[in-house]
Amino acid sequence: MSTLRLLVFPATMDSAIPFVRTARSLGFEIVGASSVSTAPAIDELDDRVHLPFVSEAGFDHAFEAALSTHRITHVLAPHHVVWSHLNGLRRRLAAPFFLCSPHPFAGHWAAFSPSLEWAARQAPDAFPRSLAQSPRGLAPALTESQLAGLHRSFLHTPGETDEDKLAALYTISRLAPAGDVVEIGSLYGRSAQALSWLAGHYRIGATLCVDPWTVSEKSDQGPAARLVNEEAAHLDFEQIFRNFLATAASTPGTSYIRALSDDAIARYRESADSGSLHADGLDPVPVTGRIALLHIDGNHRYDCVRADIRNWTPHLADYGWLMLDDYVWSFGDGPRRAGDELLSGGDFDYAFVLSDTLFLRRAPAART
Repeated sequence: MSTLRLLVFPATMDSAIPFVRTARSLGFEIVGASSVSTAPAIDELDDRVHLPFVSEAGFDHAFEAALSTHRITHVLAPHHVVWSHLNGLRRRLAAPFFLCSPHPFAGHWAAFSPSLEWAARQAPDAFPRSLAQSPRGLAPALTESQLAGLHRSFLHTPGETDEDKLAALYTISRLAPAGDVVEIGSLYGRSAQALSWLAGHYRIGATLCVDPWTVSEKSDQGPAARLVNEEAAHLDFEQIFRNFLATAASTPGTSYIRALSDDAIARYRESADSGSLHADGLDPVPVTGRIALLHIDGNHRYDCVRADIRNWTPHLADYGWLMLDDYVWSFGDGPRRAGDELLSGGDFDYAFVLSDTLFLRRAPAART
């Protein structure tokens, strides 16, 4: 039996769930307390206890008794009024307990502050103005609130894309021509969500996500990626796809082609011919066949990266941007080799690396 015991009060608040899951993974036993008959929001509690409302005269005595009976060492109070009362009470009780987390409102601000800080770092326009300009020019910057909201939504979407890459996506979206936004390899949809929001705001076009959301014999990313290959075999891609689909559904202008990249290109061309794509579970989106932003993040094996470039870059518009994810990668050199070939090929007139990604701008009238 664990000596670490966490009391959650009130246990009917869903905001407590992430903390409780972390506490359980650290070996805590969890006791849920409530003043109402409503079922706790937290599943699989080790024990439950009823407490009076914090405003009732008998609360302090009942709370102290619960601490003693259940040998509570830590208390989580997700309600701000309850937190403030317990913060004062813990100084007066004989039984010591640790009050986890700051005041809930302070916690909300602490969670949001990094988004404001990220937004402030985007305010200087020196970087976007230093990039090669397109005939469309540099679109207006987002406001601080828009940037903070973009960053917050980005962080709330599962994925491995970092905030430095988000800054680059924001920058090139201000420079991109009109056209489709295509992402090869979306997984949960973190970068796709950001691209779709930016494409909608800057009136670039719809965002199309290409991913099989499954493991097949074509998923092997090469000998250097053995650990990646082994991990993929244990993932539940149907769960990942359903998570992606919810993200896509909450971002208008997003759709998907659930197929390997080699097979999806035909569906993309058919959609361009018909003018739209209608994927299950989402609204139809327009498809032009002219790609403004192309994010290649599929199979990182060299031949697969080359195939993605060969299949999709003929549709990349003049002044459009190609992004090769994991140009700097710990599990192989496929993206780097393919990217270096592009750098020496002459089809792109501007390039930079930010985060782990190579960004290249298509030179006017260049075609592979």
